[in-house]
Amino acid sequence: MAGRSTRSLERMQARSEDARSIPVKKFVWDTSAILNIKEPNAQGYSPGHSLFKDLSDGWIPGPYQNIFPAIAAFEVDASVSRKHREGKKILRHFYIVNENAIIYPIDDALIKRCGDIMAAPGFSQLRGADLIFACIAYLENAFLVTMDRGFGAIASQVQVIDLNDSIDTARYRKRFDL
Repeated sequence: MAGRSTRSLERMQARSEDARSIPVKKFVWDTSAILNIKEPNAQGYSPGHSLFKDLSDGWIPGPYQNIFPAIAAFEVDASVSRKHREGKKILRHFYIVNENAIIYPIDDALIKRCGDIMAAPGFSQLRGADLIFACIAYLENAFLVTMDRGFGAIASQVQVIDLNDSIDTARYRKRFDL
């Protein structure tokens, strides 16, 4: 019995080491993509929600991490308030931070790390929070998930998942050979 237990433990450890060697897919979600998670079309489909669900359900294989820049919390809240003033319905609070997500701090360390990036071609064309999202995606070697077409200027430096391309069906899945 002890021999079997030892072999089982060794197999489990080997699998665990294999899992650690698989690179983590990272996804930086901008405000437009976060809002889209809760804004389905008339048929009830939302590309943001679909991608979020494909990740959490394991349809996109491998470990992953969703990155939500801290500034997005303020932008999402302001956007929800504006939609409410316009008479539109959207949930004020929704919970997307889980064990596979982090809130990315916007602090002195980030500003220092982004110094050269902000002046680089493409990045220097971005404005405000878009520049923050793009810099984080670049630094983290992450996909930038958005519904904002303004990120074309950095598409050669950052992998952009434009959810507009998946507005009717989950075309983003092609990136993951699904």
